[in-house]
Amino acid sequence: MSEVDSFGTRCLDVLKAIGKTLSQLNLYNAKHPAVKKMTADTVAELAVLLIEAGGGEIVYSIDNDKVVANGKIIGQISQLPNSIPQIFTKYKLDSVVFKQGLTEAELTAFSEMAAMRPDAAKSIEPGTYLPEKGVTHIVMDEAVYSKVEELEESKVGAKSAEDFIEETKDRSLEDTIQALVKMAVPDPAQQKKLMEAVMARVREDLEKQVNEATKELTFQKQTLENEQARTQGVMEGMATGVVVVDDQGQVLMMNPEAEELFGKNLSEMAGTPLQASASDTRMVLMSNDLALPKDRAIESSVQSVSDADTQRTLRASTAVVHNEAGKPVGVVQAISDEAKHRELQKREREFVAHVTHELRAPLSSIRAALEIVEEMISSNMDPEAKKMFNNAMRNTDRLEDLVNSILDFGKLESGQMSVNPKVCRPDVITREAAEGMMPWATKKGINLVIKTDEDLPEVFADWKRTVQVIVNLLSNAIKFTPKEGTITVLVGPGTAGDKRVLFQVKDTGVGIAKEEQARVFEKFQQIQSGERHVGGTGLGLAIAKALIHMQKGKMWLESDVGKGATFLFTLPEHDGPRKEKKKIVKASTAEILPWWKTLLGLN
Repeated sequence: MSEVDSFGTRCLDVLKAIGKTLSQLNLYNAKHPAVKKMTADTVAELAVLLIEAGGGEIVYSIDNDKVVANGKIIGQISQLPNSIPQIFTKYKLDSVVFKQGLTEAELTAFSEMAAMRPDAAKSIEPGTYLPEKGVTHIVMDEAVYSKVEELEESKVGAKSAEDFIEETKDRSLEDTIQALVKMAVPDPAQQKKLMEAVMARVREDLEKQVNEATKELTFQKQTLENEQARTQGVMEGMATGVVVVDDQGQVLMMNPEAEELFGKNLSEMAGTPLQASASDTRMVLMSNDLALPKDRAIESSVQSVSDADTQRTLRASTAVVHNEAGKPVGVVQAISDEAKHRELQKREREFVAHVTHELRAPLSSIRAALEIVEEMISSNMDPEAKKMFNNAMRNTDRLEDLVNSILDFGKLESGQMSVNPKVCRPDVITREAAEGMMPWATKKGINLVIKTDEDLPEVFADWKRTVQVIVNLLSNAIKFTPKEGTITVLVGPGTAGDKRVLFQVKDTGVGIAKEEQARVFEKFQQIQSGERHVGGTGLGLAIAKALIHMQKGKMWLESDVGKGATFLFTLPEHDGPRKEKKKIVKASTAEILPWWKTLLGLN
């Protein structure tokens, strides 16, 4: 390949790189590592090309279906991403000029303008937009042949054949033909007409010769494209998850199915090596050569990263189908025990969620009906009827607690649970939760004490969810504290410099053994209290800890056997200006709901 051909190919590659940058800008902002790297690489390549260009600039234009750089055809529009010709169409450009001294910031500003939607681009004036952004090394809408015309107009008088050959020996074919036309026809209008006719014939003749010379290459290219399409079809039919990586193997994009497979969101995976996500239940298989070099063959070897048993299991459950020519045309897969287990777990969660949703409405109706009956006839009930009625109320509360706990935990596991943090006063949140539990504690003969520091900072928390957490901790404390015991709720500042508020629920129950404490926050776990069995779903503490974690706080336990237990959690302080205290106090004087509604989050 000649130096001229190499220069044109590299100029075309620059446009392809800019097109790839515009595609990335549709997904990420200009500060994303992948976008910044592509921009830096493009500027570096342009800097080299601008030196080689001689005049310190490269002028790109589009002529019908041809791509032109410095007056020379360097390729077809079909070789470029659609976003490149759309720039010329969207802003009605004749040309785009890149000049020596171009910086990454200037190319970023150009790319952001080029990536604008058509409706936003209507209000942009290309000739003034970039200069206003401080861009001086990119010029748009400059005439393509201005340099040639200036050169030719400066030369007056007839030239000999030897002089003409000498003057045009380093110029492109198109420039040479234009110089000949100027010598032959003095009228500019006739020059343009003649130039268009001659260039049309040259292009037609060149296309015929190129088509003839590349016919065999075209057949081979089509064969390769067919094989690639078939392989890609097999791979896409085999899996629903899609992950896009750069040439370093770092994650750029992934669809929701892939996020579910990895158990992480794109925001957590972006910019990290895909192979780092391999585990004892997941195998990552990738080519060792992710680049697409033009001057050598790629390495066909692949690297698999995973636990040896996982690799053996997954490979044993998959077989590749080849045709007679040895080309892959399909895949046979068998569902492994692990995949079956995950699918059964998913169906089990869906079934439980459906059943609990169906139970919630009738349970709420039963609870409401019991309350109405209590108001109507409670004064006329004999002791035995009153006892039966109270049992019905307690069992209804227990069922509703179970249903709501399962629904909440299902939301947490599926990532559908959300919190809505707002500026709140921690002492008001605490008093609302504790006062709602006061009747139950009094009925059991337990002393419930609330202690809050004066002038506590406000917290940034979800009011409803935080009340639910404190109510859950108080509910457990009441269950495990004997009669005449004491439960203390304390709210005060956290560790110095931590900018957090510390909440504590302390009881005088039997305590929790050290070896049992690690299981307390696990799902479906209940720790025995002495010789008594205390009912419950075993989900309350798991839900409470998750809700605090979602609010950027922490929850932990301190306890010794025979000395009671203290559950502690923190919430972040609010950094902004404090609200007026009176307004918060007024909001907290609303009607206090029954403790069972507060426990179930029905406020």
